[in-house]
Amino acid sequence: MTERSNELPPELYPELAAAGGLREALAREAVRRGHRAEPMDPVEGYGPAVGAGCARGEARFAVYATDADVREFRIEISTDRGEQTALFGSTGDLAVVDAILHAWRAGASIGQLRREWTLLASSPLEAAPPGSVVRTAWRLTLERSPTIRLGDAELAEALYAQPALRVFFPWPSHGQFSLLSSTADPFYEELPRAVPSGDGRWNVVLHGSRWSPHMPSRVLGSRLGVHEAAALIAANIPAGSGPAVEGGWPHPPPIMTP
Repeated sequence: MTERSNELPPELYPELAAAGGLREALAREAVRRGHRAEPMDPVEGYGPAVGAGCARGEARFAVYATDADVREFRIEISTDRGEQTALFGSTGDLAVVDAILHAWRAGASIGQLRREWTLLASSPLEAAPPGSVVRTAWRLTLERSPTIRLGDAELAEALYAQPALRVFFPWPSHGQFSLLSSTADPFYEELPRAVPSGDGRWNVVLHGSRWSPHMPSRVLGSRLGVHEAAALIAANIPAGSGPAVEGGWPHPPPIMTP
């Protein structure tokens, strides 16, 4: 993974501007709250200003500050068996991060933590603040986080480079890459998707769906590079589409008449 940039707006993260970044900021916050300031470890792929972690046996606690647009500390906690991440959280308050970290270090279980802090959830998108699910999905996609389904990295970067596409929900699946108009089932896909052509290049395909049963699938472009494919998808956004709604698509499919 490419190391995340340490450059965050000081007006959003004033406490991270000092030497030591996030790791030292957490230590200072612990002292301020009367907690023991135990050392935090670096997190692979993240500089000290934006990532910090620690272990408790096989369990792991990590916190990230990577959003340059909105103040956010993102929490990830794994289980005592060292399995995949079990809890996710998001807060703009470093004191909340310290409180959760202190309870976790004291031996609080996953269940106890979730009961005490309702901001903690079982998936990173459930933990995303209202209105930020799409932004969170893109950020985790670009950071190559194992907590979310990942598609081709180069294609993801090219799609995100098109500002008009950033308001849609990234949804890679089976090698293909869709941009959806809803963030949960029922999913609604109205944009063309990128489909691998088998030679490292991409076809851009418009698919029919249950919301548009009379629209046949068709190929809009073949054997394109990632930037060409992203530009073609952006050029074929239907009028009035986006931004993606949070949750399932709220409108029922049309009723078919014989």
